[in-house]
Amino acid sequence: MMETSSPQPMVLIACIDRLMSRSLETVFQQRGFTVERTESGARALNFARRTEHDVVLLVEGLKDLDATGVCRALRDDPLFDSATPIVLTSESPITHEMRTAAYSAGAWEYCSHPLDLETLFLKLGTFLRARRDLELAQSKCLMDPASGLYTSFGLHQVAEQLGARAARKHEAFACVAFSPDESGFRTTGELAARGTASEFAEVANMFRAQARKSDIVGHMGGSRLAILAPDTDGAAARRLVERLQRELDASADHSSASGRLRLRAGYCAVADFSAADFDPIELVHRAESALNHVPTDGLGEPILDYEDLPSA
Repeated sequence: MMETSSPQPMVLIACIDRLMSRSLETVFQQRGFTVERTESGARALNFARRTEHDVVLLVEGLKDLDATGVCRALRDDPLFDSATPIVLTSESPITHEMRTAAYSAGAWEYCSHPLDLETLFLKLGTFLRARRDLELAQSKCLMDPASGLYTSFGLHQVAEQLGARAARKHEAFACVAFSPDESGFRTTGELAARGTASEFAEVANMFRAQARKSDIVGHMGGSRLAILAPDTDGAAARRLVERLQRELDASADHSSASGRLRLRAGYCAVADFSAADFDPIELVHRAESALNHVPTDGLGEPILDYEDLPSA
């Protein structure tokens, strides 16, 4: 088995030919990969944005969006990890123009059929070792260069500082985790290729503009954002979410979104942090846990307090 960036790496295979797709699935599983498959270019985009894959394999001839278009959309999408290798393959002869277009779109490799699997996996081993080294380096970065927001690591570092201050001063302290509802995103064809990236950027920019000077805005990965809010109790945390939703609604008519975006939010807030029986990093984890329980289908309550979660 080749060396990879995680104990059980995951590959996304997008291929319209079911027999070929199953054959590729078997080969990757034999190499220790977990496999996710689809026949649709638009669904491949959604899967790649929703789940952190170690490799994306796109076979030319996809439904509704070609492989090069999917590759280009992922390259330009802030929700997609640009260190993830994208491999394109084609059953037809590959022309110079096709290869140039694929590499221009962000492909790491472009292979013709029949695939030289041994060579492909040797290259993937090199790609994934480089990806692992980059992940180790980025894990200690305070700021996300793509979004200009704090990283998860940076958010945890600042949470400890703000939590210590809140405890000394017996002040309230809250963390609110957000994600735009997936039902508000475009889902087909070229709309899927353009929509999510611009919508996430719109939400991130609005958060930066509307947050108080004392608030800390972080990117938690994928489409998730979080705000550390000093001197903010539970009621104030809900008002914060409602205010941001109003601002997002007000900007809908002037945005590139395909409709109004609904924020999903989970929060954890303590009225006097000196009395909390957990540390500031746990405050962040509890807010994310609350967000995990907010429905993603546009139905139900969009704001959830960690204290209202069902007991285990």
